[in-house]
Amino acid sequence: MTTVQIQAMQWGEIPYMGSPELVPFSDDDTECFREIRDVLKRHNALQRFGVFLIHKHFDIAEDEEMTECTDHEERKLTIIPRKKADIDPEVTVPTNWIFTDTEQVAAACCECARNSGGHQGHHR
Repeated sequence: MTTVQIQAMQWGEIPYMGSPELVPFSDDDTECFREIRDVLKRHNALQRFGVFLIHKHFDIAEDEEMTECTDHEERKLTIIPRKKADIDPEVTVPTNWIFTDTEQVAAACCECARNSGGHQGHHR
């Protein structure tokens, strides 16, 4: 049986939004997106997984992870750093990953906190 190893994302090597290293989507990416789409379609996962532009706006500490907070009434999403020790992994679901070129396969960069009624007001 093959296992997929996933670990927390290391934000240090991620380019900043607005930096010259951060290249937005262009026509050069079309074939890559087409291939990703075809693989997801082949695995019946088009409605399950997508793609996002990997970037950061500021550095976070080693003991922190980015957390997506939700305000359902105001229909707002806010992403803030939270201490890893304050996050209960028993009530989270990974929602964003970054692929690696190692046996690790992917690094989780965002998780969604949940309960029986939906979100608990924050994502991890």
